[in-house]
Amino acid sequence: MPVRRRLAVSVAVVALPMLMIDAVPMPAAAAASSDLFQQPLSSWSPHCLGFGSQWRYCNGVALRACPSGAVWLHTGVDIKAIPGQAVMAAGDGVIAGYIIDPQFHGGVLIRHRTTFGVVLTQYWHVWLAPGFAVGSRVSRGQVFANIASMGDRTHFHFAVFRGVFESNAWRGALPPTPCSGFPAFPYRFVDPNAFLAAHQPLTRIGVEASEAQTLRRQIQPVLDWLFGLI
Repeated sequence: MPVRRRLAVSVAVVALPMLMIDAVPMPAAAAASSDLFQQPLSSWSPHCLGFGSQWRYCNGVALRACPSGAVWLHTGVDIKAIPGQAVMAAGDGVIAGYIIDPQFHGGVLIRHRTTFGVVLTQYWHVWLAPGFAVGSRVSRGQVFANIASMGDRTHFHFAVFRGVFESNAWRGALPPTPCSGFPAFPYRFVDPNAFLAAHQPLTRIGVEASEAQTLRRQIQPVLDWLFGLI
């Protein structure tokens, strides 16, 4: 075998593992930072209600029902929490609203402008931290509030609303069918856990796979030339 050909074969054999990269599923291109979201609490254990659960206290008493008797449905997820626990922004955005309810304490809406449209994240049973107000910018993972004490009912409510700010974006529950002037569940709310799972940052494994794919593209012309010599 000519020396030139032997050299090409040797280099090609060494480079063969790089070709195998195509056999491994690769992640999509890194998402824009505005599209990344995370869980707002450092711990994430379910409380009594999930997305679409009937809106009831943990003891089963309904919080609200239509005249027909149909119990309203929960627009978010309830998470176990302790008073004073730090609450983080789920993503980069601006605090779009803050209201205080005598029963549910503080509620916050954060507006996020993503490549797939405007998203509002909803946080209930919290108090804004000092230095934050409507109009404040927040970054993903930044602590902006704390869990409010509700005695033995203390918990955190988190919801995701796909759309621009409107009064219904505050709702912790909606009727199963339109009633009393309110739209039917889920309206523009989406499952928060599914949303967070679909828009979380890449893990280190994902980053390494993406870097390997980039290297594969860079050396492809050289590999093509080498295999042309064999």
